Amino acid sequence: MELVFEAKPKKIKVKVSGSEYEMRVPRISESEALQGKVASADPKDVKEVYVDFFCSLGLDKAALESFDVLDFQEFIGFVLFPKKN
Repeated sequence: MELVFEAKPKKIKVKVSGSEYEMRVPRISESEALQGKVASADPKDVKEVYVDFFCSLGLDKAALESFDVLDFQEFIGFVLFPKKN
C-alpha cells in the first residue's frame, strides 16, 4: 500500500461589497516572516505591514482599504489561522 499526500496551492476567495477577489494561501515561511515584521514594527505601521502582506498574496489593496476595523481584524485571523469545515 502506498500513501500519498499532495500539497497543492490553495486559493482564498474574498468578497467585499459585492465584488469577489482571489488570493493565495500564505506559505508557512511567509506567515513566520509576517509575525517577525509585526513584532518589530512601530505600532502605527502594523496595519501597513498586514496590507503589504495580503497584497503580496494577490489581494487588491483597494479591497483591503474598504474593510472596516472589525472586518480587518477578522480577516487577519481567517487567513493566518483558518478553520477547516
